[in-house]
Amino acid sequence: MLTLGQAARLGAVPATGPAERHATPDVIDAELRYWKSQAEEGLIELKGDLEEMRSQCDAWQARAWRC
Repeated sequence: MLTLGQAARLGAVPATGPAERHATPDVIDAELRYWKSQAEEGLIELKGDLEEMRSQCDAWQARAWRC
């Protein structure tokens, strides 16, 4: 498991300065909930984009079979 400082260096969480090394469990919990919600929103968007791409592919294949 990464420490908060390691995660900040990797860019997984924003570096806020020296205070992040001494973050309280409540602060860490809030950050993790924030990043989880961001990941869930991104996943929802990606799933929608994938569904749209599949629909477009199906439409192109249907047109190709008519030729």
